[in-house]
Amino acid sequence: MPYTWQQNILAHFKPKKAPMLLVVDPDNLLRDDALLADIQNSNYDILELADEVTFRNIFERTYRSRWDNGEGRHLVVVVHTTNGARHIPYDLRQKARLIELSVGNLFTQLNAITVRDLDNVYYGELYPAHQQLVARKELLRGERQTIEFILRVVFDLEPTASGNPARWVEFLIDKHYSARELPPALEEYLVQNLLPGVAYVGLRPEFLTDAATFYGWLGEQWAAYVADLSTGGQTTSAALDFADNRLRPLLGYLFSEGLIDRAPASPSLPAGHDWMAIGLTTVRKGMTAWQETHVVKEVGAQAIYNLKTRINRFRTMDTVNRPKPTTDVREWLNLAAEWAEIVYQTNSLPQSDYQQVQAELKAARQTIDTHFWNFVLERYGAVSYYQDNKGPISLMAVNQWLSQKVDGKAKLALLCFDGLAMDQWFLLKDFLQTVVPGLVFYENRTYALTPTITPISRQALFAGRPPTAFAETIGTTTEDAARWQAYWVNHNIPERRVAHVAVKVNGQGLNDLLSVAESKNRRLGVLVNLFDDVMHTVKDMPAEADKRVYYDTLRSHLKNGRLAKLFDILLNHDYRLFITADHGNIAGVGSGLKPPKALIESYARRVAIFDKASLADDYARTHNLRRLPLKTLPPLVQPVYLPGNLLFDMAGATRISHGGLSLEELVVPFVEVSRP
Repeated sequence: MPYTWQQNILAHFKPKKAPMLLVVDPDNLLRDDALLADIQNSNYDILELADEVTFRNIFERTYRSRWDNGEGRHLVVVVHTTNGARHIPYDLRQKARLIELSVGNLFTQLNAITVRDLDNVYYGELYPAHQQLVARKELLRGERQTIEFILRVVFDLEPTASGNPARWVEFLIDKHYSARELPPALEEYLVQNLLPGVAYVGLRPEFLTDAATFYGWLGEQWAAYVADLSTGGQTTSAALDFADNRLRPLLGYLFSEGLIDRAPASPSLPAGHDWMAIGLTTVRKGMTAWQETHVVKEVGAQAIYNLKTRINRFRTMDTVNRPKPTTDVREWLNLAAEWAEIVYQTNSLPQSDYQQVQAELKAARQTIDTHFWNFVLERYGAVSYYQDNKGPISLMAVNQWLSQKVDGKAKLALLCFDGLAMDQWFLLKDFLQTVVPGLVFYENRTYALTPTITPISRQALFAGRPPTAFAETIGTTTEDAARWQAYWVNHNIPERRVAHVAVKVNGQGLNDLLSVAESKNRRLGVLVNLFDDVMHTVKDMPAEADKRVYYDTLRSHLKNGRLAKLFDILLNHDYRLFITADHGNIAGVGSGLKPPKALIESYARRVAIFDKASLADDYARTHNLRRLPLKTLPPLVQPVYLPGNLLFDMAGATRISHGGLSLEELVVPFVEVSRP
């Protein structure tokens, strides 16, 4: 009997005989990153049947023609539909082996309606417990029975007891941060039966649905906890014990994203409380780094110690405080935000302070590279298909996500900052908070397309499609406007209501932008050239300088530019405004390698692209480099990647570059910007 629910489903895909499997999946069971990765690692292609015109275009060109030529390529066609609303073409039904998946078949002993409303991320805990019910032939199909079973085995919340307050806080953080919905009946049960039992620590029913109120309360609890310990004692009278192993691993991204305010640092904290460093600051509340003469002013021994402690969490990748090596698709996005803030703060320190943490930063980056590469090998392929409630997982899913979240008659603007890495998002955010007061940021992040070069990743963003869909223009950057327009016209936005504008930080393009904003435009794509332009001017600096010279140059351009006007125009004209980037960047060092017969972009020195898989495989094997063949890339695009922060450049040469698979290149911001 399969131990995991994913193994239960994977059993349908073995043995691999039929060239095409038609999977009817009304409950979206296949939208799981581990399951998708396993299917792809079994050498299946995956193609969703949603829009039949788009499906036919890909299917006929990529699969039917190859089958007719005798090529053995295996395809999984996924249909997310209910039994009563199937529109499956007759030829697919005839040629494919049919697989029908459902929550009812997976969890036979439970109430299917309740389980169907539960996010499948929780099935990992639910399935093995359910299999014990199967073994005992025990049925719990009543709604209340299923709810109480789920609370007990999934959420570790005992239906007959109030429970541990730290577990409740952990549960609420996970729910709000992951934007996961609970079955309405389960939520009602919690409010009526369980939350009153922990009211004594301040937990209230509205925390279940109101994230802002909950995080505000949690911040107050943290401030009280720090204040109590700062008196020199070993214990605290605060309602929550943040040293609980349930809470300590969650603090990193909560502070990095500003969901909880950091508390003032104190030199009198008791020994053994190093883990608190991420939530402490010596900067006055409300003062941005930009206001502090554009430098993070966490000075003094305590502040440097705090930063070193945060860096060393990544250096050791420990399993107690997180991050941990075995991490899923969404968790790596969270870790990228933590790491990006560290990179930003470290590179913004005064030189004397920077030298104290430089070695730790380098060592942590090397550790991250090893673990992230293992993740990329195992799971990155799933980002082309995986979805959750938090936001678009990859750049090519951004348009689809926006089409679902923004009304077709509303005004939408998508700003792509060419080359904006996650760490530079913190720099841009600090600047914007100063020059455009009152902005509110809903921060998220997403994966760029690999290789992380502009013609591939940016085209995928504006096209809303994988690179295989634009193989004929894979090497150019001239089709952004056409790709953007085609997507929205195909989604029922009139052509005359779609526009694309390029803007520079010096103000070039702002007049065109204003003209569009004053029209009846509904979908506006904006390319902002700043970070990538500056990136390629920064070279031949000392390797130990990391991104410091780059930051200094960026700050000068921002200070003397007109970027504030861009945001004023869009927000004053009632646009819903989103920021993202086509790729990030890393401070690299030349390896001395320059491959023969390969395309190396003049500026993207982290990847070499061969036109034959055999050539790419041979070169990677000879020089101990990295290969990541992906089905989202055209056959003539065969990338070879350098490990660490090495460049295809003269030995010892230094520059800020991109194209590779590091965390800093592959994860980019996705942020909604608004005014209250």
